[in-house]
Parts: sequence; C-alpha cells; structure tokens
Amino acid sequence: MPRTLLVALTVGLLLAGSVCAADPPKKESPAAKPTRVTITKVDPTKGEIKVTCNDAQGKTQEKTFQLTRDVRLLDETGRVVELAVFESGNEALVLESAGKLREVRRMASHGHTRQLSDTVRTLIEMTDCEEGCTAELQKIYDMLRKLDTAQNGKIDPKALKAEAESILQERVKAVFNRLDTNKDGKISKDEARGLIKEHFDRIDTNKDGSISMDELQKAAKERHQRQPAEARPTDPKPNQKEKN
Repeated sequence: MPRTLLVALTVGLLLAGSVCAADPPKKESPAAKPTRVTITKVDPTKGEIKVTCNDAQGKTQEKTFQLTRDVRLLDETGRVVELAVFESGNEALVLESAGKLREVRRMASHGHTRQLSDTVRTLIEMTDCEEGCTAELQKIYDMLRKLDTAQNGKIDPKALKAEAESILQERVKAVFNRLDTNKDGKISKDEARGLIKEHFDRIDTNKDGSISMDELQKAAKERHQRQPAEARPTDPKPNQKEKN
C-alpha cells in the first residue's frame, strides 16, 4: 500500500517535461528535463533511435532521434557506451535542450522489475548535466517532507494516505472540468470519453442520465482502491489511458 501511494505522489514529477507533449510555448525554459521513453527501434546505419512515450493527454506517441556526435550515450551507471548497447524494448531516459537531443541513458533494471528508487537515483546522477534535475529533486523532497509529520525522518502513513486522496481528487476534478464542455456542472453521455464513457451507466448511480462531480469522485476512489489487487508491484500493468 505505501509503495503504491508513493508512486502516485512522485511519478508525475519524474516524468515532467515529456518530449512527446504538445508543442511548447514560444518562451521555453532553458532547463532541460529527462523523460522516460521505451525504445522501439535502433538503426546504427542511419544513426537513428526510435522511441515511444506518452504526451500530456496520455496518448502514445512515437519520436525519432538523430544521434549526432555530441549526443551522450550512457548505461544505467552513467558509463559512456556504444549505440549497440541499446535494444528494442529497453526503457531509457532522454534529455533534450533547446529542441535538440543531448543524452540517452538506459534505465536501471532488476530482472523484470524497475524500482522507483532507481529512477530517483538516475535523476540524482544527472544533476551535473542540467540544473532542471536539481529543481525536480527539490520538488520530490518538499512533497515527501510534508509527510514526515513527526519530523523523525519517517513518512506518516496517515498523512501519506490523505495526500494520495487529495491528489486523486485534484486529478478527477481536472478531468471533470475538461469533459464538462458546456460547463453545466455535469458530464452527459455525449461529453463522456474513454473509461468514463465505457462505464457511464455504472458511474451514474442516481440514473439521471449524467455524471456529477461526486459520482465521478466516488467511482475514481473505488477504482483506485481496487488497483493494488489488479496490479501487483512485481508485475505492474499500465493504467488504461483515456481515449477520445
């Protein structure tokens, strides 16, 4: 239970700055941020590497990188390696700056399971590359420090649970506001998308033909509580993304 909640608290921060997100505004931040991707193809003859990742809406996108001479290729320990080390199916961290690829680092892996602590460790190792890494680590530290209510270096399980519930409520509220296109305070069948549309009748508990904020919050909480049984930490299954 604590591991699942901890992932909910930190995974969004670790994946900030996705290279597959929508086009950034004209005024870009100069600090680059690492993004987790899955390698789908490596072409040494063309000097290309293709990856997939999720955009801001959770949709899978593919991107092709040209591996110029100034791109750093590193293994999970930070050692410089050849392109041959990377294979299809590998997970990696890519670092872009000013729209240009700077680094590809293979993700740490223990058998078939990658621990969240491995990702944090990699982020720490990358702090000498770009100052953005330090900022991300500071955010993680600030969030976790709030959960040490006794200030004894330990996370308070009650505070952790409360924070996880608060984050879930914020996410549901954001989804609700986005789907409620006519801003009448409810989601109709025409406005519903993805899992909400698929399970519309079950979520609409009062059967009035629309979904209220309370109904959506209740359904999300019930689904969140079922997840530990549906997806064990040793065999993680990705959440089904919302489809248009």
